[in-house]
Amino acid sequence: MEKPKYSVDGQVTLSREMNLLQITAIGVGAMIGAGVFVLTGIAAGQAGPALILVFALNGIIVVIVGACYAELASAMPRTGGPYYWLKAAIGPRWGFFAGWMSWFANILACSLYALGFGAFAEKMLEVCCISFLPASQQLSLPIAIIIMLVFLFVNYRGAVEAGWTEVVITGAKLAILFAFGLFGLTIVIGENNISQAFTHFFPQGAVGVLSAMGLTFIAFEGYEIITRSAEEVKNPEKNIFRAIFLSIGTAVILYLMIAVVMLGTTQAPQGEPVYLYLGRLGELGMIETTGQLLPYGKLVMLVAGLASTGSALNATLYSASRVSFAMGRGRDLPTSLARIASARRTPHLAIATTCVLSMTMLLLLRIREVAASTSLMFLLLFALVCYSLISLRHKQPGVKRSFRVPLVPLLPWAGVVSCVVLSFALMDLSLSAWITATIWIVIGVVGNHRMPGKQ
Repeated sequence: MEKPKYSVDGQVTLSREMNLLQITAIGVGAMIGAGVFVLTGIAAGQAGPALILVFALNGIIVVIVGACYAELASAMPRTGGPYYWLKAAIGPRWGFFAGWMSWFANILACSLYALGFGAFAEKMLEVCCISFLPASQQLSLPIAIIIMLVFLFVNYRGAVEAGWTEVVITGAKLAILFAFGLFGLTIVIGENNISQAFTHFFPQGAVGVLSAMGLTFIAFEGYEIITRSAEEVKNPEKNIFRAIFLSIGTAVILYLMIAVVMLGTTQAPQGEPVYLYLGRLGELGMIETTGQLLPYGKLVMLVAGLASTGSALNATLYSASRVSFAMGRGRDLPTSLARIASARRTPHLAIATTCVLSMTMLLLLRIREVAASTSLMFLLLFALVCYSLISLRHKQPGVKRSFRVPLVPLLPWAGVVSCVVLSFALMDLSLSAWITATIWIVIGVVGNHRMPGKQ
């Protein structure tokens, strides 16, 4: 086995086995998940035809933040990512704060993806088995819990198993989504629906665009998961930043295609504006569009939805467990979370704890609240990561960086400001997101202060 280049004396390390394809699949799988399926319809109702602008602007912000992640990961490729970067850049307390927010953001994301999976599975049962399951509307939550347990087992089995599972599921959903996007674009262009679909481009004004950007930002996270697997990736100095940009590029292109197709091909009833109709459909908006566009389209897209939410759940559960593992190893969380199963070389207690907390969140919150809370936590975390890049450039200028962000500090500061603005824009959409985030932050600050050796 290859000896880890980046290990800490006296601390447990993970096996370095994943290649570029596997780690890119984990990033793409997390990005193209419940966000594009569950939130596109909701965001269309919020922003109107400006949904395309929402995705384009979020894509620009994510490229800036992703570049910061790529440089920091190339300089300090360790499991835990921002947890270690902020420790080095600002201090131990801020490192804990970043790790604590990152863990909760991923816990919430797991809940969102499980809820999305349950909603799509419930709808598929209605389509296929309606005569046998008249009460199928009660099955979505149990299904969400079952799929959480399935991927708990997959992640316990090991990083390679999780990686190859992600390659298979992600490949299937990308094939379906790109086929849908390309076919839909030919219809939009052929029938000259573009001008009609995008009339009244800003029905809710700038406020609608900003709140939709904040809500859908969760759809653009996932690439950062790649940095948390640094101790399990071959040649991390090069493969990590390559995988980050491959993931972001794939997701942004696909999201823009889907937005155009949904707005340009969906037929709303009784002259209702398409964007309001999609907003009313909520998480099933994309399914309805496909059903109108293709024979058996609903069934095909439900399969893609199950694959997308499943792959995103798998990748995010993997990510969240690595954050808590790193924090346990750093003694910012109970050290039991840093234990690894001797047979599988996986942090089994970190995986199980994350799974339990995610199931608790999906029982307490609705999809819209989960999505807003998740986006808020990631926005705050990304703002800190961008700032840590600026600080580390000054503190450790001589560290080898396989990738360097251009125009520092201008671009990182642009990332900080953008994330903060979108964070406050979420107040208009979901005040409960800020309440949930505040409660978690307070619990973390109090709990960390009482940890042994923290007084």
